[in-house]
Amino acid sequence: MTEHAAREMNTELLFQPLTIASLKLPNRVLMTTVKLGYGTYGTPQGEVTERHIAFYVRRAEGDVGLITTEPLYIHPNGRELPTQLGIHDDHLLDGLRRLTDAVHAAGGLIMAHINHAGRVANPKLMPEGERVSASAVLCPANQVLPRALTREEIPTYVHYFAQAARRVREAGFDAIEVPFSHGYLIHQFLSPHTNRRDDEYGGSFENRLRFGREVIAAVREAVGDDFPIVVRMNAQDYVEGGLTIEDAEVLVPLLEVMGVDALSITSGTMCESVPYCLYPTGTPKAHLLPMSARIRQRVSIPVAVAGRIRTPDVAGEALALGQADWIGLGRPFLADPDWVRKTEAGDEVAILRCAACHQGCLAELRKGHGTSCMFNPLTGREAEVQITPVELPRQVMVVGGGPGGMEAAIIAARRGHHVTLYEKDNRLGGRFREAVQVPYKEEFADLIRYQQVQLQRTGAEVHLNTRVTPEMVEAEDPDAVVVATGARPIVPPFPGLEETRWMTAYDLLDGRAEVSTATAFIVGAGTAGMETAEYLARRGVRCTVVKRRPEVGKNLDPLARALLLRRLEGLGVDVRTGVEVVRFETDAQRQTTVIARPWPHQKGAPELHFPAETVIIALGLRSDPSLVEALEAQGGPGIHVVGDCLEPREALDAVWEGFEVGRTL
Repeated sequence: MTEHAAREMNTELLFQPLTIASLKLPNRVLMTTVKLGYGTYGTPQGEVTERHIAFYVRRAEGDVGLITTEPLYIHPNGRELPTQLGIHDDHLLDGLRRLTDAVHAAGGLIMAHINHAGRVANPKLMPEGERVSASAVLCPANQVLPRALTREEIPTYVHYFAQAARRVREAGFDAIEVPFSHGYLIHQFLSPHTNRRDDEYGGSFENRLRFGREVIAAVREAVGDDFPIVVRMNAQDYVEGGLTIEDAEVLVPLLEVMGVDALSITSGTMCESVPYCLYPTGTPKAHLLPMSARIRQRVSIPVAVAGRIRTPDVAGEALALGQADWIGLGRPFLADPDWVRKTEAGDEVAILRCAACHQGCLAELRKGHGTSCMFNPLTGREAEVQITPVELPRQVMVVGGGPGGMEAAIIAARRGHHVTLYEKDNRLGGRFREAVQVPYKEEFADLIRYQQVQLQRTGAEVHLNTRVTPEMVEAEDPDAVVVATGARPIVPPFPGLEETRWMTAYDLLDGRAEVSTATAFIVGAGTAGMETAEYLARRGVRCTVVKRRPEVGKNLDPLARALLLRRLEGLGVDVRTGVEVVRFETDAQRQTTVIARPWPHQKGAPELHFPAETVIIALGLRSDPSLVEALEAQGGPGIHVVGDCLEPREALDAVWEGFEVGRTL
């Protein structure tokens, strides 16, 4: 059997039905819980909105086997977000029924994930006395020091879970998921790291499991014997003194005896090991599969596993190897709600794959905008935005083949416009090509690949190695011009720079320059400077990175930045802040010295001297408005500017702006 045939056979396993208790699933793909933040601020809180309904219906239309809701809080003091869905009160039932009815009408199945965050709860949403946990153990992520639940309070919290479970069934959900994971309340009782109690709920494993056991019994009584109960649990906490895979192997047969119908395997805690909950760029891909396989050997109930399983190949192979019975995907369904449908059709090349960047999902969630996707501007806007065909097709000229220009061309062509895209280089991708070269960002290439596929399928005409001039635009006489020509690196006029061996970080990462020396001195510790340092350090180049201001990599996702800094430290990269480069001095032997001074300036402070074999400038980008200005002066068609050409920002801004121009032309 060829490797291709084996992959196809493995992928077919994803489309075998699966039975969870009384629930028959059409395939082996589970959408795991993803925080959305689509609720409304103020009161009433926790209610379903049209935005929620449209989001989940779109995933049902994509043939996801079972959709899991975002965490539904069972009591207000267990909330993580002010805009989180709730299931703590009967007044929420009407909205929840509208949600389940809509998903069912679209042919989908939906499972409610109920939760109390315990010490992970948002301290801004409750007074100090209501922040509760198994024990008074500080949560480093939010600096909450909870109070321990009293023995008398514990049955009340078990009751909260039971009442939430009753509402789950009454609202028409198809299953219920209870988290013994991620450092939430049940996990806080289960883990010795957070459970320091000396009563019957603390100490031994059996005692620490008591709260979870009581919750499962109460949930079962509330939903009945025929209703599927799934437990989401950690294979590994990645916390000193926390739960390990060996603990998981002890736990799972006990859960099966309790009457749990299926398991969903995950990892990490939201207080101490957040990267292993949220898996940003730089975390390992699909690394829970061997642990899931060990867990599966201990039970007879179905076992799902998640954790950066991006592609049908990996998912199908996990099933073929017996590492899991079904596959959990979360953020991949933010990027492409049709992941399942495209896989089943054998059209995997058209899947828009998640790159774990966090720019559109968690970053937007933190801003209070609700979860979206850097690659898919429709995510979270399904209720308000549609791509509609045009009545009168127009001639559209797109200048620049980066993510913003390609997105504009794709959407405009999809709507029926006649689109021609011009790129001055010999390949598409723009500055996104540089990101692909950065360690752990190779998955960003998937956006370029996806956009190239879509350009071809929509019929947009693409011309490479073509620099557009105002005369060319005048000759073609299009109805609209989209300018996405990007930005240029900022290179200050440092005295002596031209006599040194130097390059920009952007030329280096795009392959237009290379470092042939043993050391490199990088000016700038933003995203480009820090990522360039890792790129070089992994190739054996010793790097010094300097920056005037105290923050480094400030535009990076906080989790990705923390991981990057840890890696740079391990690679021996010397990162210094409070250093302002003044000039470069190169002697007759071509030996360069960087002359700098402390910042803020200190009167009488001595200059700082750094040897520099190769200097790399990574001080950001400046927009290039030259073509726009020339076209405006010339007059003619409507001009639309997107991406870095308008203002250097993140790739998310370029993609979204290109999308908006494409859908409104």
